[in-house]
Amino acid sequence: MPDFFLAELRRFRNGAAAYALANLVVLTVLQQIVDVPNAPVGLHIIMLGFYMLSGLALAVFQFGSYRQPSRWIWLQHRPVHRARLLAALVLAAAALIALAVALPLCAALLMQDHYTRNVIDARHYAGAAYLALSALCAWLAGGYIMLHRSRWAFVVLVLPVVLTMRLATAATVLGLTLACAAILLALLYTVFRPNRSAADDTVATAASAIPLQVCCYVALLWAGSMLYQAGLVAAGAHPLVREPAPAGGLTETRRFKPVETLRAGLAGSVDPRAAAWRAALDPQALASLAPIFRQYGVRDLMTTQGMARFVQGDTIWTFSHDRMLFRGVDARTRTDQGVFGAGGPGTRERFDTVPESLGGIRGSRWFFDAHNLYRVDEPGMRLRHVLRVDGQEQLGAVTVLGQRILVLTNHRLALLAPATGAPSSSANVTLPLPFGDLDRVYVAQFAEGTLVSLVYGHREFDGALPAQQITYLVDPSARVQEVARRSMAHDFAPLYEHRSWWISPALHALVELPDLLIDAGTIPDYGVNRFAPLLQARPATVWTAALAAALLAGAGALWWTRRTRLGRTARTVWCLACLLLGVPALLSLMILQPRLRAAGLAAAAPERLRVRAG
Repeated sequence: MPDFFLAELRRFRNGAAAYALANLVVLTVLQQIVDVPNAPVGLHIIMLGFYMLSGLALAVFQFGSYRQPSRWIWLQHRPVHRARLLAALVLAAAALIALAVALPLCAALLMQDHYTRNVIDARHYAGAAYLALSALCAWLAGGYIMLHRSRWAFVVLVLPVVLTMRLATAATVLGLTLACAAILLALLYTVFRPNRSAADDTVATAASAIPLQVCCYVALLWAGSMLYQAGLVAAGAHPLVREPAPAGGLTETRRFKPVETLRAGLAGSVDPRAAAWRAALDPQALASLAPIFRQYGVRDLMTTQGMARFVQGDTIWTFSHDRMLFRGVDARTRTDQGVFGAGGPGTRERFDTVPESLGGIRGSRWFFDAHNLYRVDEPGMRLRHVLRVDGQEQLGAVTVLGQRILVLTNHRLALLAPATGAPSSSANVTLPLPFGDLDRVYVAQFAEGTLVSLVYGHREFDGALPAQQITYLVDPSARVQEVARRSMAHDFAPLYEHRSWWISPALHALVELPDLLIDAGTIPDYGVNRFAPLLQARPATVWTAALAAALLAGAGALWWTRRTRLGRTARTVWCLACLLLGVPALLSLMILQPRLRAAGLAAAAPERLRVRAG
């Protein structure tokens, strides 16, 4: 409907133009303080939240005015299908958001690319498109909230956050955002009808139920977790802040000094040398390292993940995803200083992934990406290649102990020697459990060899493997022997650790599936199927809780639907859905099918009888 589309543009054109001008001015001023395109991810999240709030405010004002009874009748009761009316509104909102959000962002990027030597990649323009699409998603969600008859419809705002906020490639995130916009548009269409108080038909109910159930699941998980932890803190019983920490648990082990951790790991050893090792532990001959980076920035990531820039003298080196190299600019003269590749300044050898940097390790500085480890030779910042790993194996951390370089990957701990010059020999300790569960590694040297103690339990609070400590001895001939194993107590109750599963096993799998399918740069567990988290074992108490939650949801659905306009078939379907999907399905039922009061129930009785007779 072109006339209605143009009318909406005329209605908001002055506000959109003023917003666009203010947006451009703020971006220009902010750019003088920080390099906005290559700024930390926190600033980008703040910008995303601001633009989404702007889209939501537009929807609240726009639909808040149209939902008034007289205006709603004027809008809907005309010889035009409601789909065309909604299309005009959506196209007008998209045009206004493009003018107010996308155009200033692209203009700011073009000015920087043309007038400065800042690194501007194609991913930054994709970021501008993502911010505009996110504002449109917020507008669609706001329209759904304003037109829905339930006050709990605001849970739909969880959908854009869960679906689109991912550290994946620009193409992946834009595709997810378009899919989110399509889902929200379908939801908005189900409530964009002449009689907003009428019950939804079967198609509208089905279209609304699944996204709402996902949103209710995430909202219930977040809210329940925060309330539970707040209660523990208020009672002084939270394991992470409690003094002293629960005995024998992972929190206590994390608070130990390295010597204490190794002694605890050797306490139950049957090796006759363990007592002598415990007594001879020397803090000066001991090192510890942890997976400092569990996720690398993928190429063409829209925001900043990894080492975006570093300073060498007067030169600021900024990483370019288009080239997979650093580009240098003199901070005083703003002149071009060339490129910085995998060999150092002036080299054009590309990094495999966005590189990371570590400094202050025995006076050395290190560069590494997912598969290559480099040591910085001062002066000149030349990069000397130390180690390469291939395939699924990726680097996780590095440190130095004596004359050995200790390199942690997702498959092994490599002990390279010597620490000066090219490594001439190595010993490998294969990780006995998945890398994602590894919390920290402690290494100590003795006359008999090198003790390596691995503390697991990093994901225990999220229902993964229980925490335990495994200690190995690497003798001078590079032979690896297990000498001790210690199991640690649970700091939290099993129901809290497995909270994301027992609330709704089916929705847990649905929500986790995108994380398992999308490459976000997370270092994988070596040799483990990517779908293994969906099949992990659960304690009996957790299974009991899941069954109880399903039965409670089914009983609640049976009770709730007795005072609704639903027929027998629809009631049966809802009860079965609640049994299968649990409490989130019951919450979505309460949102989509509000209960009738006594007068409304009496008026609906003849209609229900006709449905049953038919």
